[in-house]
Amino acid sequence: MVAGMRGMDYKEMSGFFKALGNVTRLKIVKELAEGEKCVGAVEDCVHASQANISQHLMILKEQGIVDCRKKKNMRCYYLNNPEFIKNILNLMEDEAHRSGTD
Repeated sequence: MVAGMRGMDYKEMSGFFKALGNVTRLKIVKELAEGEKCVGAVEDCVHASQANISQHLMILKEQGIVDCRKKKNMRCYYLNNPEFIKNILNLMEDEAHRSGTD
């Protein structure tokens, strides 16, 4: 579980930021920052195939950024540490606005 950067070594930090460095995964994380969503809802928001979304969710899960629970026959995903992730997203958005690259 991602509890923040404390206790992570450089290799773990690199993997964490690499997972967030993909446009599709960043869109997924931004959607999950609003609350838990099942794969179909993420698919609709991000406009990618279910197979593609599932691959990206697996990478985010491996990095401890998201986790999931079964809801009947669906998998629903949520952020492990939403406040930490929201802070990172806010920093990224602030920097994009500041540099004019949003």
